[in-house]
Amino acid sequence: MQTPEQQPLITEAQFIPPLIEILEEVTPKSINIQPQIQETSKSLKESLDNLFPEQKYEEKNLQRTKEILGELANDFSSEQLKDAITEVQYLAESWLDDFEREVFGGLTLKELLHEKGGL
Repeated sequence: MQTPEQQPLITEAQFIPPLIEILEEVTPKSINIQPQIQETSKSLKESLDNLFPEQKYEEKNLQRTKEILGELANDFSSEQLKDAITEVQYLAESWLDDFEREVFGGLTLKELLHEKGGL
């Protein structure tokens, strides 16, 4: 048996029931979190779209690619299509740069216009 000096001032039995009662009082019974989540996710999506506008462009490219490929697009995952889009864009830009360098004496059109004070 514990001596009066060793006994706790408040026992668990004295502490827990009032705590539960208080928590039940301050916590709403039927909380509808779904609209809050939707509003938060919507504003988060808008913020991310503003920070990374290329994401919208990428999604439009993906949709356009699926439209062009038609049924063939079903054979590829979205990631595979995104990779293919990136590779084709890179190749087209590098081929165009090579062509421009041949035509404009070693400079791309962008470089040429920049030297002339254009872009």
